[in-house]
Amino acid sequence: MNRTLVILCGGDSSRMGTKKALLPFEDKTMVEYIYDKFKPFFDKIYLSVNERGDLTHLNLDAQEIPDISRNAGPFGAILSCLTMISGDRAFFMSVDTPFMDPRTAVLLYEHSTDYDITTFNFNEACSDTICGVYNKNCIGTLFKGMFFKKVSNSFLQEKCRTNLIETNEIDNISTISMEQQFYKVNDRSSYYYAVFSILKHNFIC
Repeated sequence: MNRTLVILCGGDSSRMGTKKALLPFEDKTMVEYIYDKFKPFFDKIYLSVNERGDLTHLNLDAQEIPDISRNAGPFGAILSCLTMISGDRAFFMSVDTPFMDPRTAVLLYEHSTDYDITTFNFNEACSDTICGVYNKNCIGTLFKGMFFKKVSNSFLQEKCRTNLIETNEIDNISTISMEQQFYKVNDRSSYYYAVFSILKHNFIC
């Protein structure tokens, strides 16, 4: 398999008011829910955290990687993790996208061999989505972008060898729609919707 996953669990969660990773989801926390779902598809899993020790009490078989800077945002977390992971690349996803299908990550991984970044050709509604396979070749570009305070998805994709996969490819490998997979749990309202959706699905099944 030889695949690496990084779950981005840091950030201030100002709109939520508490750590998203530790929100109850089914009979576990949200990060545990994602970890359990993705574990069969990945050899190595890392947790990107604000500070080392944030999630060690969960006893997951996953190494924590603290952010270089608390104020660097998701790109700072990606940079921190790329400098620390053992492999040459990893699939990065946010802990606030619990509906993502692991097969979506595998799809991107399978198309990432010769690229620095492999992600989807998102529409404007998802243009800020941090999801994709990032190679260590991105480290220099990430550092420069952060230093000059102009790092963004468009900046990275322009400066790095980028492979953009059309989102309709998701329909070939998953029954979960693209919109649902990239639904973000940003605040209490979206969290309650996510919890209700899981309960409804489990009840039907």
